[in-house]
Amino acid sequence: MLISFLLAGTTMLAAGAAVSAGEAPCPKNKVCIFDGNDYSGLLDSRRPGGRLRNVSSAASDGMDSWINQTKKNAAWYHDINGKGNCHDMKRMSRDPNINFFASDELSSWKTNRGC
Repeated sequence: MLISFLLAGTTMLAAGAAVSAGEAPCPKNKVCIFDGNDYSGLLDSRRPGGRLRNVSSAASDGMDSWINQTKKNAAWYHDINGKGNCHDMKRMSRDPNINFFASDELSSWKTNRGC
């Protein structure tokens, strides 16, 4: 009886954690960039098909995570006007903690294709 209770409790915890982790703080059919790890502090969101644009001065060099909830690849760049290193944001994917060397480097991005 105790084993069944423990197993049931574990299942409930695992199911609850899965639901929380599955909830995206980015609407469907949008690409979102976030200031902090684990999708905290939304900086901007865009629909697919958006051409290259620079982020605001407040958002520049401040991204640590992203979510792409679209069926199109997107990309972001270290420098303004699409200059510098380019990083793909593959369709229907996310990154909760971008590479240390790319952290806080985003200055421009697009949602109409990858690099």
